[in-house]
Amino acid sequence: MLAARHFNRGNQLSVGGNFERAIESFRKSLELNPDDPEAWLNLGCAQWKLGQLDEAEQSFVRAIVLRPEYAAAHNNLGGVLDQQAKTAEAVVHYREAIRLQPDYAQAHSNLARAHLREARIGDAIRHYHAAVEHDPGNADYHSNLGVALQADGHTALAERCLRQALQIDRNHRRALTNLGDVLRGQGDFDGALAAYRKASRLDARDCALKAKLALAQPVILASSTEPAQLRRRTIEGLEALVRQKARIEDPNRDVGATNFYLAYHGLNDVEIQSTIAAFYLKVCPELGWTPAHCARPRGAGQRIRLGIISSCLRDHTIGKFYRGLIERLSRERIDLTLFRPRHRDDAVAEAIDRAAGKVVEIPRDLFSARALIAAERQAVLFYPEIGMDPLIYFLAFARLAPAQCVSWGHPVTTGLPEIDYFISARTLEPPGATSHYSECLIEFDRLPTYYLRPEHADLPAARAHLGFPQDTTVYLCPQSLFKFHPEFDIALATLLRRDPRGRIVLIAGNHASWSRRLAARIVRSFPDVAERVVFAPRVPQKQFSYLLHAADVLLDPPYFGGGNTSYEAFAAGLPIVTWPGPFMRGRVTAACYEQMGFTELVAADLDSYVDIAVRLANDAEWRTHVCAEIRARSQTLYEDLGVVDEFERFVVAAAEAASRGEKVVSWGK
Repeated sequence: MLAARHFNRGNQLSVGGNFERAIESFRKSLELNPDDPEAWLNLGCAQWKLGQLDEAEQSFVRAIVLRPEYAAAHNNLGGVLDQQAKTAEAVVHYREAIRLQPDYAQAHSNLARAHLREARIGDAIRHYHAAVEHDPGNADYHSNLGVALQADGHTALAERCLRQALQIDRNHRRALTNLGDVLRGQGDFDGALAAYRKASRLDARDCALKAKLALAQPVILASSTEPAQLRRRTIEGLEALVRQKARIEDPNRDVGATNFYLAYHGLNDVEIQSTIAAFYLKVCPELGWTPAHCARPRGAGQRIRLGIISSCLRDHTIGKFYRGLIERLSRERIDLTLFRPRHRDDAVAEAIDRAAGKVVEIPRDLFSARALIAAERQAVLFYPEIGMDPLIYFLAFARLAPAQCVSWGHPVTTGLPEIDYFISARTLEPPGATSHYSECLIEFDRLPTYYLRPEHADLPAARAHLGFPQDTTVYLCPQSLFKFHPEFDIALATLLRRDPRGRIVLIAGNHASWSRRLAARIVRSFPDVAERVVFAPRVPQKQFSYLLHAADVLLDPPYFGGGNTSYEAFAAGLPIVTWPGPFMRGRVTAACYEQMGFTELVAADLDSYVDIAVRLANDAEWRTHVCAEIRARSQTLYEDLGVVDEFERFVVAAAEAASRGEKVVSWGK
């Protein structure tokens, strides 16, 4: 009886939030009845609430020893292990809890969350569905299912789940935040801001949500004046948080976004990127961690320990740009380790993994991931891109190697103080380009990729599947819709007015709302010819090749142009009209032409851009000449051993300079 009194008292104290006294009561109960699995379970729960993870783990294990079929103990043990980043062990116990109690909704939800961190998104969706099925009135489960569906690209279903969560609890702050994320991704910027603001009103202390609200950017710009307004709003929001002495414990988990869309504003990003980085370091100083081996760098050694960090080393633009370089790096010069989160396997990922000396799979938890990377004691860390994946972005705040560099996977400065170098090329950069980077700009003599030449079969230029008559001239701009800066509208309008037979074909956005928003802007910008802008549906790679061949002309936007698309097109001998923009991200296609030694399709201004495009579409003889030149000269873009050697020499130089406490201050000619 006395043991039961202590047990009941412990439960009452736990309900009241007095976990320290609850632990005392549970221990007194266990002194009298040490074989009570429920007392061990409840003791573990109270210890867990106080952050006593080791003690909680031992208590849950003891409960399981006493009652092996105790589903709740397995579930809770999984939770404690999960919190200690022991995900594989946690999954074992979640699964056992579900085996013992198949309708255990919380265990399904916990297992789903673990699978989501492991990038096993399909499994996560399946178990979140099970949680919803077994407890349909739980708003958390609907909200979490929405997050998993969003991660798998099912944004309409994700929105439906989140709105269902809000029907159950209209003030569910997490569901509102998640809905804001989904709406922002769909291009509903106003809807996203409204959801974030409502969530913020429910908890004014949530600084991470306020940061997310300040940093949010639209996918499709409405006008050429909007970028300046958006940036002013962002800076004012961040400055307000700094004045409030805001604190964010884990920006990767709590904000979970990069500054991706800033690069499409057509402005110099060095100031705003640096401002955002400084903000994060103020609200979370732990981001700027430096492990001991970086604080006291040693000599470089004969083989340089090079780490490459990316979540995109797969069938992705980044994988295509860096697969060949990774395969060709000299193992006499370079000791290579790849660091990457778990991803879905594909042929490119498998080839890259095979080529690496070592592959370290990093968790999606920021602080665990950087500890794993630091433990490998790399001399140089290379980020193919920073700015596309939140985990990679926040990892790059730390000094994880004596020398750290980034390149053009996301072709814009990072603003991060611990990234030393930005690897570009002389042909990519305009005059005065050093002012565009917070990093030291390294300009290679060659474009910084060993790109494997794609194989293209000869494809007929059929127009039937596009729905155009044969006498139509087709200008195809096969770029993501967020690359269409409002000032590019002028060029498109001028082109259509110059060529009455012309049709401009764009590729539909990832979300239907992207296309609708860009189409609405086009109608506002040039209503007289807007009906001749057509959105072709997104298609698989083989059909995309047919689309490229069906066009008379490929158009390259000036503010953020093609990269992978240009390499694909040039391999097929297809002509691209380009107008180099003011920043490297709008100059890739022109740099390819310069490396080929063929610049007839590189425009100097709007008029020449339109002139070249119209002539190319209507002068069959000249187009034949141009295509022949591209086919003859394009090999210089592919499988370039010169850039492999230059990259290796730079890695060695960066490691040696870092070992002396210095940086490489100049490079190339």
